[in-house]
Amino acid sequence: MKRTKRTLVGAAALTLLLSGLAPAGAAQAPSPTPPANTAGVLPPDQDPFYRPPSGFESSPNGTVLRSREVTALAIIFPIPAKAHQVLYKSVDGHGKPVAEAATVLTPLTPWAGGGPRPLVSYQLAEDSLSTRCQPSYTLRVGIGAPTPAATYEMTLSLGALAKGYAVVYADYEGPNSEFAAGPQAAHGVLDGIRAVQHFPEAGLAPNGPVALWGYSGGGLATTWAAEQKEAYAPELNVVGAAAGGVPADLEKMLKFNDGNLGAGLGLIGVMGLARAYPEAGIDALLNDKGRKLFADNHDNCTLDIALLHPFDHLANYTTVPAPADSPAARLLYEKNNTGQATPKFPFYNYQGLADEFVPVAPADALVAKYCANGGTVEKSRIPFAGHIGGEIAGDLPALGWLSDRFAGKSPKNDCA
Repeated sequence: MKRTKRTLVGAAALTLLLSGLAPAGAAQAPSPTPPANTAGVLPPDQDPFYRPPSGFESSPNGTVLRSREVTALAIIFPIPAKAHQVLYKSVDGHGKPVAEAATVLTPLTPWAGGGPRPLVSYQLAEDSLSTRCQPSYTLRVGIGAPTPAATYEMTLSLGALAKGYAVVYADYEGPNSEFAAGPQAAHGVLDGIRAVQHFPEAGLAPNGPVALWGYSGGGLATTWAAEQKEAYAPELNVVGAAAGGVPADLEKMLKFNDGNLGAGLGLIGVMGLARAYPEAGIDALLNDKGRKLFADNHDNCTLDIALLHPFDHLANYTTVPAPADSPAARLLYEKNNTGQATPKFPFYNYQGLADEFVPVAPADALVAKYCANGGTVEKSRIPFAGHIGGEIAGDLPALGWLSDRFAGKSPKNDCA
């Protein structure tokens, strides 16, 4: 039911957006673009493209290791833009070299604005434990992907293409699909930007303006990239970041959803973080039911888990009565909660006030922390909107805010 609703929302957005992506002066097509044939698209664990060449570990972060031209889909229709994928070198949350992929879409028409063409780094809410759910694959199979991020959410990003911006989607969870791991996501996003800005076929300037954008799990990755940009990739010309529905405090997020409708989201988050930080010792806390849960879902996407575990409890899978308060959980919060640095560029935070999965108070606390540390933040709270409603209602205002940053307009600062 949920996936059907999201797909219909995406289809409506697609109808509006694709009409704005056609080259200027082009004749109106007599019939819709035929659906693409995705039968030959291999999943990442079977595709040689994702296997890095030997010795890649010594390359600088963001180095393009290989590339290919692809067809990117919005639901079932090819997007009228140049689409390329790059495999690039990055590092995970422990500084270990990894190879990750990013997909960059460039409008077919020349950039008509001043300066180089802007780039939007859009973080899709991958929220998964499987490479089958990462954007480089889902963008090639569209509605055939096992995650709604490839359908309704992808179409919400197309407004940036309609404005003439290039858009990059990084596989920021890395080759091990480490959901909710903040440092991993930050590195993946920032190195993906580095890679495509130095990839000639994308037609981008290495010092061109960049904006970060994402919602929910993508908002978490966006926030982490915004916080880490200055220390990790100071050369990037990031002009602003828009992050919505951000699970800013993982402890509060886990406790908010435990026993409620979004309990499965908490479970998949714990599994992703246990994978990223084995030293936390989460595996040692599992009972037989917990070990089976981890084993059965090691290659699953968001809805595979979330839809099957509403109102569940984390304690059902552990040998301790309060796993969210355990030392193992504390280590994960310490490593992956947002608020570890304040972005040096304008930050836009938006969220529905009736969000049933992501509590608003931690996002308000994050904004307050940024403000206390000298940040420039605009906050938008959408009355009566739940999680999906907040994303849809907040989409165009977020894009408008990012467009103003590209135009050099002074941002509103709610910190003042």
